Amino acid sequence: MQVDIRTKLLIVAIFSVLALVYQDPRILGIILLLNLLTVTLFRISFNIFRGFKKFIYMYAMLMIIQSFFVKSGEPLIKLGNTYLLTTGGIFYGISIILRFLILVGSGLILVDCNTSELLLALVKLRIPYEIVFMIQMGIRFIPVFINELQNIFSGIQLRGVDLRKVYKRKVLRVYISIFSPLIYSVWLKAEKLSILLELRGFRKFPTRTYYRDISLKKLDYVVISLSLIVTVVLVYVLRGL
Repeated sequence: MQVDIRTKLLIVAIFSVLALVYQDPRILGIILLLNLLTVTLFRISFNIFRGFKKFIYMYAMLMIIQSFFVKSGEPLIKLGNTYLLTTGGIFYGISIILRFLILVGSGLILVDCNTSELLLALVKLRIPYEIVFMIQMGIRFIPVFINELQNIFSGIQLRGVDLRKVYKRKVLRVYISIFSPLIYSVWLKAEKLSILLELRGFRKFPTRTYYRDISLKKLDYVVISLSLIVTVVLVYVLRGL
């Protein structure tokens, strides 16, 4: 289903707000099912969820750790007068996991979006262009920074340094040797970028033009209306749970 990027942003915002507002695992489970259904309608692959199998033990530990801070519910494991594991802690841990999965599913909706269209959509939503430009620079420079970091690691390894052994003995010195050239490289790129922006007259005019344009179609209005209606009905129904 091909819709405007602003329609997708609205759907992502709805799921994100609902995931942060509700705490009940039952409600979050319903929201997660609707989220997965929405991802399916947009024909987006679920392969990213397969990687979460590696974190099953971390999720179990998270639920146990939460029980130390959440003392509500019935005690399951008790040591003297101290509750080590409670039903409230387990429910709270499950809520965190479900909330995380909802946010990941919402992010999948924007995976196949064009970066230029995303930035243009933000401008259409009356977000200041300076903020949009900073977002654009962050997106563009992330691969550059990753490449720089990989080059630094490669240079250290080519000098015969075994990082696995060095980490245990001289952690601080290793981090300084890794991040010092990275920070210097970032500083140089930022300086060159500021000079280029001044030479090209950045923000000389109050408004700017774009080569491409985006517009809402009938399908977008239908999807937006249905999303808002379903959200209102869902909130009303969930009040009774």
